[in-house]
Amino acid sequence: MNFPCIYHVYSIRKIMFLVIVACLPGIFAKYYFFGIGTLIQIFFSIFISLVLEIIILKIRSKNIKNYLQDTSLVLTSVLFGVSIPPLLPWWMTSIGLFFAIVVAKHLYGGIGQNIFNPAMVGYAVLLISFPVYMNNWNERDFSLSFFNDFKKSAYIIFFKNDITTVSSSYLNIIPDAFTTATPLNNFKIKSHLKDDFFLKENIIKNKEVSIQTSWKCINISFFLGGIFLLFTKIICWRIPISFLSSLGMLSIITYFYSKELFMSPQVHFFSGGTMICAFFIATDPVTAACNNVGKIVFGIIIGFLVWIIRNYSDYPDAIAFSVLFANMTVPLVDYYTKSSGYGRNNI
Repeated sequence: MNFPCIYHVYSIRKIMFLVIVACLPGIFAKYYFFGIGTLIQIFFSIFISLVLEIIILKIRSKNIKNYLQDTSLVLTSVLFGVSIPPLLPWWMTSIGLFFAIVVAKHLYGGIGQNIFNPAMVGYAVLLISFPVYMNNWNERDFSLSFFNDFKKSAYIIFFKNDITTVSSSYLNIIPDAFTTATPLNNFKIKSHLKDDFFLKENIIKNKEVSIQTSWKCINISFFLGGIFLLFTKIICWRIPISFLSSLGMLSIITYFYSKELFMSPQVHFFSGGTMICAFFIATDPVTAACNNVGKIVFGIIIGFLVWIIRNYSDYPDAIAFSVLFANMTVPLVDYYTKSSGYGRNNI
């Protein structure tokens, strides 16, 4: 979030609170489509992050109360918890948070010193280490009551994770993949297996419509939360607009060039973590570019990287890697886009 300019309006604690409030529409959308496992992951992430933070602060002989007052830890936990699959095993969640809090944050000096977005570091580690689990998004069983959904999800997360292991056989991989994947996964599966006669086109289309509707609603919910942040001036428009504009322009041009090879703009905008990235992750004030021109360049870099990775890599979504690669360019971007010092205003 880019909020240094509004410290005179809101306290840091209130800023964090408002950002979490802005996340609520997206969180409830994920709960609606994927079940209470989403809420369990969020609250468990907050608990584990607090434990890790307290341990590290004690080791570093820091004042625990002072460091926890800004509540940035809670926001990091919420963003991480809402980004991971709802039925991810607790120990995988804990590993991701260890890399987010201990490695990405405290090994660089603590709050305000990290060069990489902590939540995305944790997410990227899990995506590389456990790709099958990280791409398994089990749809909610609407026949279950709230209590039964909680009981079943908690049992799977904490005691026995029974997410289907992807088989090497096409006969087994296709139905399961389309039941639990995102539209970005589906595009990858179809692009690799489009000539296989075992694929049942009508099954794929029915599954895909349901999945696309779910992720479209989720991204629209995060978009509405982002509009709230813009309206309250918690974030500025430069990073979200430049990111979405660059991603949109590239996807429009390439999709009209070849609809078979490239994803449509709709898939790019309303699948995966596009909107949560645009308004909640890319706008992290510590790891994003500082000046106004730099923010626009930073957003363009993320949009370009998302388009490249989604279309040319084996990873269906690209948010974490794109943000982390863009974080590495921030010193260079800031250096070449800094004010001239002769009174010329930034954009």
